[in-house]
Amino acid sequence: MKKKVTKKAQNIKTVQALREGFRSGTKKNPLPHFKYLNCAVSDISSEKFPEMVQITMGPAKIMNEIGNKRYVNEAFAKLAIDEVHGFNIVDKGAKGVEAELAEIGILNIIE
Repeated sequence: MKKKVTKKAQNIKTVQALREGFRSGTKKNPLPHFKYLNCAVSDISSEKFPEMVQITMGPAKIMNEIGNKRYVNEAFAKLAIDEVHGFNIVDKGAKGVEAELAEIGILNIIE
């Protein structure tokens, strides 16, 4: 007589308590996270670094520069996002100024 096969219990990871300001995970981003300037900053804390975060999702321009980097706490992650976001705004403004100067005819004189 064959023995009845029982299913083994799957390894279930322990659920971490959500830190203040973090949302629970979703299908796209299973880690607890919060949104800042259209970027998802996920909680990847451990015993050694209890406040460790990682930027996991965001616009392509930002993710090319700082994608998937780890930061010691939320403040450093927000600072990195602000820096890249600020440089992108300045670059967009510089292109607009060049177009305006070319319309006036000043840019052609300088070059």
